[in-house]
Amino acid sequence: MNAHRKTAAADDTATSDAATASDARKLRIRYLAAGFWIAFTWIGEGDAPAWEHALRTLVILLILPPSLLRANRHFTHKLYESARPGRVIAQLITARIVIITAAFGTSNLLGRLLDPGTAHPPVLPAIGFALLLLSIPAQIRHAHRTRARTTHPAAQPTLSAPRLMAVKLIKVTAALIAQLLLTPYLPNATYVVAAALFLTSATLGPKIHRNFLVTHPATKNEEAVRVAA
Repeated sequence: MNAHRKTAAADDTATSDAATASDARKLRIRYLAAGFWIAFTWIGEGDAPAWEHALRTLVILLILPPSLLRANRHFTHKLYESARPGRVIAQLITARIVIITAAFGTSNLLGRLLDPGTAHPPVLPAIGFALLLLSIPAQIRHAHRTRARTTHPAAQPTLSAPRLMAVKLIKVTAALIAQLLLTPYLPNATYVVAAALFLTSATLGPKIHRNFLVTHPATKNEEAVRVAA
């Protein structure tokens, strides 16, 4: 009997370790993707002055975190409670696409207003939008996995938009200063700074991720659903 208990405990430990490793791997992938998007955005301004790189990137970073996090929280709760998940998943993905497109569109429009004489080729925005559409199948799978969880999303910590925005502001400011200092010495300072932004997000992001998490108080409806479950 003791042997059986030890085996069961070992199985539980192995399952827990596997889940932890899977979560850590997914977290690294998320920050790799975030770093890629930030670097992609920084390079997208081409030969624009450093301050324009910073301003356009900052506009995107100030729009995305609060809007995306609020939409994710709202639709994730609806997804958990809905009897028709397909419709809610479609609403969630549509909201994400609209928010991301609006953020990058605002940045692109700002660039045209700040520097109307410079050509703004649509290649990079088109590539970004295509990548966003290609991510839809992965978003659908993730949404179904989220719905299959046994705990209500309200019981889980979420990312804090103010904390994320503060870190992004520091990162963009540092990138601006770095490009101003490197431009006289490096002809491709834009790409060097973009690479640094990518590496910073990919390496430091997973390590400080827990500092961005907060627990929101559950509403009455969420509490009722949690008790009923």
